[in-house]
Amino acid sequence: MVMIKSICKGVLCAVIVTLLFILGFALVVQLSGISSNAITPIMQVVKVVCIFVAVAIALKHAKSKGWLYGALVGMLYMVLTFLIFSLMDGKFTVGISALSDLLFQTLVGLVSGVILRMRNKDVELS
Repeated sequence: MVMIKSICKGVLCAVIVTLLFILGFALVVQLSGISSNAITPIMQVVKVVCIFVAVAIALKHAKSKGWLYGALVGMLYMVLTFLIFSLMDGKFTVGISALSDLLFQTLVGLVSGVILRMRNKDVELS
């Protein structure tokens, strides 16, 4: 139960930060006329940073299984953001892009969990 609460807390914080960033970024794009080619790479960086922070929050009290916490955070983050942005867009399109995003974000979460657990010397690596 502690694992589920930790993961949900981390993911919800990450989703809120992502939404706030996107609102601010949309305003900047409108005012400055940033090229649409720059939007995708910037959004990927935002996702990676938000997932890393979410994993850090989720692992605050965990002593092991950082990889599992991380993978679950990445997966849940992707599902929630996909649902939110699909609702905002008014259409749900599950294609190769969504599946590659799921794989990428799950992998980012997994790697983040491993890195964050390895930083803590008192942690079991199981």
